[in-house]
Amino acid sequence: MAKIKQTFNPSISGTRKSSSIKSISFFDNEYIEEDKSPIDLFNAKKQNNLRLLGASLLNPTTGAYTSLAAEKSAEWQQLSNLLILGFVSSVESYFRCVIRRLISIDEHSRKLSYKHMLPYGAAVYHHTSLLPEALLESTSFHSSKNIKDTVNKFTGISLNDNKYKELTDIFNEFDIVGHLRHCVVHRSGHLGSTNAMALGLDEHYTYLEKPIHVDLPAIQEIGLVCENLVRVVNDVLFAEVLLRSSKYFDWTGDLRKDKKNFTLFFNLFSPESTDKDKKLKSCYVEFISLTNAKVKTR
Repeated sequence: MAKIKQTFNPSISGTRKSSSIKSISFFDNEYIEEDKSPIDLFNAKKQNNLRLLGASLLNPTTGAYTSLAAEKSAEWQQLSNLLILGFVSSVESYFRCVIRRLISIDEHSRKLSYKHMLPYGAAVYHHTSLLPEALLESTSFHSSKNIKDTVNKFTGISLNDNKYKELTDIFNEFDIVGHLRHCVVHRSGHLGSTNAMALGLDEHYTYLEKPIHVDLPAIQEIGLVCENLVRVVNDVLFAEVLLRSSKYFDWTGDLRKDKKNFTLFFNLFSPESTDKDKKLKSCYVEFISLTNAKVKTR
């Protein structure tokens, strides 16, 4: 058999074009996080994703626009996959934001944070208010286990399914969405064996290496699962943080005296509304009724 002496270097894939990218050009240096609660920031991202459901495709021949969702085309499949990522990313952003801000205002969370490692580069360059974000660099929130472990690690709060029954079904549904996300990110939208086993291999084996196919109602349902998770966990965190706050605050039962401290926690968890002051007073009365203090709101 003859030996090949020269390098075999075929060029069958097409012409290569030169490219030049610089990472620094991909980021918005003018961005400043809006002064809104984490759940408001989540809601804004959710709405951005939902608006994309109305995207249309231009027919170059007729000049008419056709709804991607109605066509169920390859473009719709690509868009729906991206929306799955968008919804899960919004959930992750919520948890990063709420934990970061809790560390800044909640004494128990702040004390827990002291023992965790912080990259030196973050300590040198991060803005003080964003420094707790660096503690979460190696964490993720795309599964119920990750969420429970990380929340407990940095806040000491247990998202216990036994205590909060509503969390059981919500976490189970979010885990399904998390597996869809994994398929999109790591399998180009196809179902791999690991995810099939997690979802139930006996029911899903016929879909192995088949692509995700979700219609408009299904993608809306995925968005709803993410929204329900954030809303329920937001309420649970608010309740748990307030209940343990009596260890650090001497709540008087007089809103005029307590308002500064109570508002810190209320604003962290409460979405914007036209009757926010009324809701704050109502929530304060409900909370104080669980303590020994006598309620005074005026």
